[in-house]
Amino acid sequence: LVESWCNRVAAELLVPIDALRREVTERTPAPDAQDLVRRFKVSTLVILRRLLDLGRLTRREFEDAYENELARLRSLPRSSGGDFYLTQPVRLSRRFARALVVSTLEGHTLYRDAFRMLGISKTETFQQLSERVLTPA
Repeated sequence: LVESWCNRVAAELLVPIDALRREVTERTPAPDAQDLVRRFKVSTLVILRRLLDLGRLTRREFEDAYENELARLRSLPRSSGGDFYLTQPVRLSRRFARALVVSTLEGHTLYRDAFRMLGISKTETFQQLSERVLTPA
């Protein structure tokens, strides 16, 4: 019950039904899901669900499209993951990471404290992260 309500609220925040209705009527008769994905910056699965909510897809059309999209997503090549040294400065804020690295290298912050705040445990990781945040982006 609560989860269902949360899902409805999230859906309305991500893809407001009135905005979707405007987009869909401008693209009559058949909205292009990929255009809607780019417009609302959500996944195709979210767009399909909202088109069902709007009544632009029947339950059967939705289920078929949803299964096709899941199959497409499953067929995509898997990556080994992101690049920690690119992700961490963004996650923490590049400005914060740079300030903390500089403070640590100048001796104002203990390495132990810097490691904890940066979410790292090895000196080598700190050195590589330092190189990334101290070079201009």
